[in-house]
Amino acid sequence: MGRMLFNLYTIDAVMVFAAFCGAVSAMGEARRQPIRRSLLLLPGAFALLATILMVAFPTVSDLLNSGFWTVLLVSVLVGVVRGAFIGMASDHYWKLVRLDHGIDALLAALVVLLITVVQFAIEASTGAENRAETTFEFAIALVAGYLIGRSVAAWFRARALHHHDLKEV
Repeated sequence: MGRMLFNLYTIDAVMVFAAFCGAVSAMGEARRQPIRRSLLLLPGAFALLATILMVAFPTVSDLLNSGFWTVLLVSVLVGVVRGAFIGMASDHYWKLVRLDHGIDALLAALVVLLITVVQFAIEASTGAENRAETTFEFAIALVAGYLIGRSVAAWFRARALHHHDLKEV
């Protein structure tokens, strides 16, 4: 039983840390300042990692749930649409990008962080798995799917835009 609790707390801590990293990495987009183009991928990647950790523990076979993948796929598609049409300027020489309205990534990443913190708090206070974990998994898959779709689409779009100077030499 002690090893199970240790694993539960360890996985939950890594999940919360990944969600926290996603929120921190999304802050640059929200400030409307030039950021490295590669940083566009981080909020979605960290949110997806947090989601996989929540769904996969303690039973990895939960990742085979078709409902989870359906929710994730639909939300990825919504995120792709957002990322494909978000206003941005891209500097190809310095590999920088500035989003016009990037607050949605920060808000979505904060929702992922909130879900993971609440999940961890419930499991830490009860010493067992959260009985409402399926609801949490649905919510986090919805938001993380949006973030990963948005992140990847914005990254590809930033590479395809015409060059715009974002950094003075």
